[in-house]
Formats: sequence, structure tokens, C-alpha cells
Amino acid sequence: MKKYAICIPASDDFALATAVLIHSLKKNLSVFNECQVVVPYNNLSEQGMKIIRKSCEDVVFKKPRNSNFYKHIPKTMYGTDNYDVYLSFEAFSQAGYEKSVYLDADMLCTGDFSDLIKSNKQIIWKYPNLGILIVGDKYLTGQAYDNMVRLVVETDIKNRPDGDQITCQRLFSPANPDVQVVSELYNFQNFGAGGKGSNEQFATRSDQVKVIHYSGRRKPWAAVWDGEDDNKNCIRFASLMNENYAVKVWYRYYDSFREECL
Repeated sequence: MKKYAICIPASDDFALATAVLIHSLKKNLSVFNECQVVVPYNNLSEQGMKIIRKSCEDVVFKKPRNSNFYKHIPKTMYGTDNYDVYLSFEAFSQAGYEKSVYLDADMLCTGDFSDLIKSNKQIIWKYPNLGILIVGDKYLTGQAYDNMVRLVVETDIKNRPDGDQITCQRLFSPANPDVQVVSELYNFQNFGAGGKGSNEQFATRSDQVKVIHYSGRRKPWAAVWDGEDDNKNCIRFASLMNENYAVKVWYRYYDSFREECL
């Protein structure tokens, strides 16, 4: 069994993004060979799994630990009957690993953050955004997962579209001695292109950024994979490509993934 789990929830709309993220982790994370990639999912087709396996052959696809939990959630930011936002909780269900590393699929690793994974802190994240979260073995026994589920189901959190983040904010605030809060370099959203900030903010810090988070409504990719070998192209949004440095970085990794894995 490997030392660490890397959890990246996926759906068909995010399958290509997940594959490119895994590819970027392989390129930059020095402890990657000690990591098991786990993809929790509610709805992911064989076609979606196929493209993710292109980036990592031994990826493990897992249904949620507590599927009944999702029946209590009326609506999330992804709409009714789409509960993928709560798949972040699955990072807490990876018993047996020293650490579990959660990443949103709309992220890209551009630098090594292995030092955080090796840290003795039990919870590491860029509070209050849940794009990246590193969980130590103290919280991987299943008890923390069950407590988080209970908190959502038994309170008004279940009616919030950002319920996963609210739950973690309540349980893992900076006041918790187990928590280490990291800088925006590990969850960088201030790059413009429909997100926060601007091109200039990214340009001045690009050589320091470890993880870019494409958290705006506009994403650098589109769901174009159809499982056929002659359809390996990602639809490039010309306006984003021409205007935004961080988006160009995503496409560089996409092109590398396409060349080396497809």
C-alpha cells in the first residue's frame, strides 16, 4: 500500500480536467510515486474513466463511503440531484494512508508541494476555500467523515450550495491547533479570466505558484472526449488563450498530456 492518497472527484464534464491535473502532479510532485490516485464519483461513465486512466493506469475509482448521505441534500451549486460538491468529504474516508490529499478537478499543479504532504500537521488548507486539503491519519479513521455527514444532514448546512466548505470552515478553522493555513500560492485563484484578480497578479507570482485553481465559471477546457482515438483535441477558448497567462499554462500541460499519454 502506498503512503499517501490523492483524491480528485470527477464527473464526465471534468474527466479531461482530472486527467490533466494528474499529469501535472506526475510532472511536479516529488512524492507522486508514493501516492495512490483515488477518484471518488457519483456519476462517471466508462468513457470518462478511460481518459483519466490515460494519465494514471492504476487509478482507483470509488463510489462514496456513505451513498445514503446524498439523499438528504436537496440542491447544491451544481443543481438538483447533483451532489458532487460533497465528494470532497471522501478525502476523510481514506483509512490506512498517512495522508489524504484532496484537490478540486479544476486545478493544476505547477510546483512541488511535497513538503506540505510530509508535514506533521493534521489539516492543511487555504482557509476558507476547499480547493486543496491535506488530511492526516488522525482524521482518516472514519469518525471525522461521519461527523461531517451528520453536521450537514442535521443542520441547515444541507440547504447551502457551498455546504462542503461551510462544514470544513466550522470544523477546521485556523483556531483549531491541528490546522495549518497556507498561502494563496497553493490555491491560486487571482489570475483573471473569469476568476478573481488579473493577469498581472498571476504574472508577478507565477514562478512561486504551486497550484492554480480555475475556480471561475469559465474553464480552460470543454468536454470533448468521445473515446475515439481520432478525437483527442480539447476545445480551446480563443479569448481565454489570447488574454490569460494562467490559462495558457493549463494548455501547455494539456498539450503535454496529449503528446505523452494519448
